[in-house]
Amino acid sequence: MAKYYLLPKRLVKRLQWVQTPIWLIEAAVFHGLLGLARVMPYPVAATVFARLLGGFGYRNAQKRRVVRRNLSVVLPRADERTREALVRQVFRTTGLAAAELFLLGRLWRRRDRYLEFSVHPDAQAIIDRKEAVIFATAHVGAWQLCNLVGHETGLVISVIYAQEPNPWLHRFFLARRRAFGGPLMPSAGGARAFLRELAAGRSVGAAFDTRVDQGETVPFFGVPAPTSTLPAMLAMRGHPLLPIRTVRLPGHRFRIEVDAPLAPTDPDAPRAAQITDLTRQLNARFEDWITEYPGEWVCLKRRWPKPPRTRAPGEGGDV
Repeated sequence: MAKYYLLPKRLVKRLQWVQTPIWLIEAAVFHGLLGLARVMPYPVAATVFARLLGGFGYRNAQKRRVVRRNLSVVLPRADERTREALVRQVFRTTGLAAAELFLLGRLWRRRDRYLEFSVHPDAQAIIDRKEAVIFATAHVGAWQLCNLVGHETGLVISVIYAQEPNPWLHRFFLARRRAFGGPLMPSAGGARAFLRELAAGRSVGAAFDTRVDQGETVPFFGVPAPTSTLPAMLAMRGHPLLPIRTVRLPGHRFRIEVDAPLAPTDPDAPRAAQITDLTRQLNARFEDWITEYPGEWVCLKRRWPKPPRTRAPGEGGDV
């Protein structure tokens, strides 16, 4: 999660005494936005937040560069005008995501108005057996709504979250996530925390499309990228791996889609090869989703390693 939302990290490093005041101001801003969202019908809140937060986020030059770099890998043949329009859409999507999280409870209470579910028959059979499963999604579409599938199906899903450095915002976001109805589990717990939840019969849900510096290098859009193999490792322990996403539909509606479970292509291959295979399959599913809705991929952090710096003629080097 971002350490600061309103000021550049470089400035706070130079003036460390401003950290606590800035954190308090940021928490006050988020509480104000929550109050604003609550007095609006959801469609109005979504429109206002997309314009307000989207415009504010787009003015961050560093974030714009990161999003452009990510989209250049996803859409290498897109012209500059098309790509820049998608960059703006990515920032508008962050505003939509805020409205969806702030009004999560309302969306569930009025699910007949806002939500529909599409579950693959093989996934439905697993859910009906109340098996503990791994729901794997990406930060594309209305991904934060995915865990509402637990409410709909009666599964207990432990919601994985990244802890906010700002303690006041940490409490703020925890309160919003309680609308999922399941246990909340910090991602800092790593693989052991996932295994503990699954062993207790609880499913887990998380997004796995971000860069993991200690992850295995697996192609993502044809470019090697450090990738978490955690969902594949858990699947190799006998827990079904179900890709899940939430698609935004016209009229401010949502469709939560649960795909068929992923399985190793060669069940007789060595365990390490099967883990890599499952990770490649999950990456391929994410690629399909992002390609379908590139402007809805919230990719504000660098996904691929920086290319090695090319030494200019006459710069450094051995003599």
